[in-house]
Amino acid sequence: MAELIDLNKEFDLGNKFTLDVATKFSEMLDDKYRVIVKYDAQDMPKFGDNKFNILISTSRENHQIPEGFFNDDVFLIFHHYHALDRWEQCLDTPLTFPTPLGPFNDLYKDIEIRPLSQREYDFTFVGQIPKTGTRDCFKRGIDKLLEENPDKFKYRIEFTDGFGKGLEPKEYMELLANSRLSLCPAGAYSMETFRFFESTLMGAIPVVDRLPKFWYYEEASFFKGAWDVLDNTLSKSLNYLQTADCKNMLQGLAMYNNDVLNVDSLASRMRRVVDQRHSNMESSKEYLKKLRNCLKDELASDQL
Repeated sequence: MAELIDLNKEFDLGNKFTLDVATKFSEMLDDKYRVIVKYDAQDMPKFGDNKFNILISTSRENHQIPEGFFNDDVFLIFHHYHALDRWEQCLDTPLTFPTPLGPFNDLYKDIEIRPLSQREYDFTFVGQIPKTGTRDCFKRGIDKLLEENPDKFKYRIEFTDGFGKGLEPKEYMELLANSRLSLCPAGAYSMETFRFFESTLMGAIPVVDRLPKFWYYEEASFFKGAWDVLDNTLSKSLNYLQTADCKNMLQGLAMYNNDVLNVDSLASRMRRVVDQRHSNMESSKEYLKKLRNCLKDELASDQL
């Protein structure tokens, strides 16, 4: 088993899904590896040995090159909020691999998943409107909908003072399990949110306006629409849930939960990435060197 280090006690905060994945992943590796879970902005420790250091880099939402990318003693980085290029495409590198946030807690395991027909709410949202402005358009869309058609849908909308300052975690997950649709606007700094994955696990179909092009969204089930025409987006989405084609979406949702958001399956996928890194290590060495130099120059230029 690989050595597992939780560098900043990330999981005291409740991020149990990532800990479970890291633990299972470590069990799949032998002792020549070291798995380090760290907040991305933290410096990489020096260990002074020849182990293959694998980072699970969490929490920083800016989609930039992760801390540790330029370290020669880092073998591989599994990256939440993976780096994007200037066109908001996934920055493909030999050293990094996009990894889903998953749910922030593991209470989903204890909550019954009801059929959509038995759920009370057409849609729900409980969360903050951050000062960064990323949800301003979303808030205007909600306000417009509730002003023009307050009785058209059955909903629950609550705006909170910050991340984790709304409902108690179990109440929040139960609300998702009682919703047909879950509105999933961008986070404070990123298009990605825990809400997307929590909704999926609870069987509430996420409604988004945009997502980064990472592998785990390509396999997901969700509705996409603009917040400024929210009434139209919700009507079309709810009507679709009444059609025979809805069965395929729900089957896809279940498959996604059993694969991408399943601890064992995700850890196995990460194990395969380790094998791929070994097989490509020599052939990608020169490219990685050039890429590091190029990105260093870009970072230096941005700081001028």
